[in-house]
Amino acid sequence: MMEPWRATCIQTYTQALNQTTSREEAMGIVNRSLDRWEQLIHGAARGGGRTLVLFPEFGLQGFPVHESAEEWIEKACLDLPGPESERLQKLAQKLGIFVGANAYWRDPEFAGRYFNTSFLIDPSGDIILKYRRINTAHAGSPHDFMDKYFERVGVEGAFPVAKTDFGNIAMMPCGEIMFPEAARMFMFRGAEVLLHPTSDFGAADNNAWQSAKKVRASENMMFLVSCNTAGIKDAPYAESECQGRSKIFDYDGRILAEAGMGECTRSSAFIDVASLRRLRSNAGGFNRLIRNRIEMYRPLYNSVSFYPANQFAEQVMDSKERIEENWHIALDKMAAQDLIPPRKKAKQVAD
Repeated sequence: MMEPWRATCIQTYTQALNQTTSREEAMGIVNRSLDRWEQLIHGAARGGGRTLVLFPEFGLQGFPVHESAEEWIEKACLDLPGPESERLQKLAQKLGIFVGANAYWRDPEFAGRYFNTSFLIDPSGDIILKYRRINTAHAGSPHDFMDKYFERVGVEGAFPVAKTDFGNIAMMPCGEIMFPEAARMFMFRGAEVLLHPTSDFGAADNNAWQSAKKVRASENMMFLVSCNTAGIKDAPYAESECQGRSKIFDYDGRILAEAGMGECTRSSAFIDVASLRRLRSNAGGFNRLIRNRIEMYRPLYNSVSFYPANQFAEQVMDSKERIEENWHIALDKMAAQDLIPPRKKAKQVAD
């Protein structure tokens, strides 16, 4: 029988790196943030026992605003593993806990590209999971070079699930909670717990973001641990744009714990994976998974395309302007499929 374990969202402030001008300056800020992270980890683990802590999305860096891809890679992106992550790895090993976090990663396998990456450190201090975010708004994505990406990492690397003595754990960040397909892929691969480092609108529930968390947990019958930022400082937008209300949901979408605003670790709850396994194995009506008629949806999925794949297969995404060009391609495709009115062609963009 698997024993329950405690998940704690460490809702911290993010110190943005946009105003820094060198890697030395940026990493100095990152390491000062890690000083605070270490203090909070010690506090969350002080009771001992089986523990997992989770930090917010890009909690050490903020996100690129005016920087080109090359500038952001050089100045702000981390190596995983690298000097910064190794501080967390050593602490996870010392305390015997899991640590989940998120950072922009300059992956040496894909030169010139950077990824919004969620990663999990196990109690031995190893990074056992790295997920590169797919549904991005202003950054590169594996979808940009999808065919080559699948050739390199396979489905297992594209949608990684770590099989641990805490259960099968997956991670995906922030706005991907708005895409049902993203969480479902992890369920298909056996995930029982989905860690969700985020930097969202908190109590405001813009775009039904908080409602989506509840639904993703229930429809996939998985625990969802969603750790939000306490606020993003020194960025070219208001500190409180994204903040607060970290939450933990059970597999029926019920809230097990919720934080307030500001720096907080009150979103903390026990996760009972054994109870989930019993329900998933039950041939009753409350087991939503056994009633899912997946084959009915596959033909339509195969026939529809919006945002174009492989647009940066040969030349890496160098700036947000390239992404915005793809948004117009997606709108043209939506118009061609009668999802939106026909568009006036202001300029021709190659598909």
